[in-house]
Amino acid sequence: MKKVSDYVKPNILIIFGALLFLYYLNFLSYRGAGLALGIIAIVFSACYLAIGILLVLKGNKLTSSVETILGVVSVSLFIVFMFVYFLLSTINLARAMGPTAWTIKILSMIASLALLAVFVFFKFGGSQISLRLTNLFSAIFTLALLLDLLFDGAGNSTVLGNIDVLLVVIYAVYTFILFNALGNTEAAPAENAAEEKEPEEPASEKPVEEPAPEETV
Repeated sequence: MKKVSDYVKPNILIIFGALLFLYYLNFLSYRGAGLALGIIAIVFSACYLAIGILLVLKGNKLTSSVETILGVVSVSLFIVFMFVYFLLSTINLARAMGPTAWTIKILSMIASLALLAVFVFFKFGGSQISLRLTNLFSAIFTLALLLDLLFDGAGNSTVLGNIDVLLVVIYAVYTFILFNALGNTEAAPAENAAEEKEPEEPASEKPVEEPAPEETV
């Protein structure tokens, strides 16, 4: 399974970066917040493509510290992007938003910032509490992505025919990247704990041979 994961990880980043680039490329023709969102998306998608290509070319030649940094960047970039997206959409649609929309946007922005903070802290600080918080806010952030698909900007439920299929794929691919990163962080402490608890075999002591008693004549 580890070989499959090592093969999928760099390629999934390339796929995710390409989908993000194509989806937001038309935003460059917009004005205001749409243009700003498009520029940020293009820059971030280029980062995902670069990270994916680097992992494909270098493979196991990268040091563990570099892999950790690349893993943090690959998870954090989209969280930052979604926070900017939720913030800009809230500013632009504030007058048309109902109570449901306000609740979803505020929840989404809080989840984005909280997940970014606890994930980075866990990767570089490392503790069981931060791991549990990361799992919690990852679930809330995933819920925020799902709610963004199910409700429109005003807070009304989205009709099935109006759901953006490509956006569903983008969110699904990122969810895979996120929980794959969390799976790797959970496995590392467990392996380290197992190594620490493994008892050392006591050195075998050879019995001291007593000298044979001298025969008396």
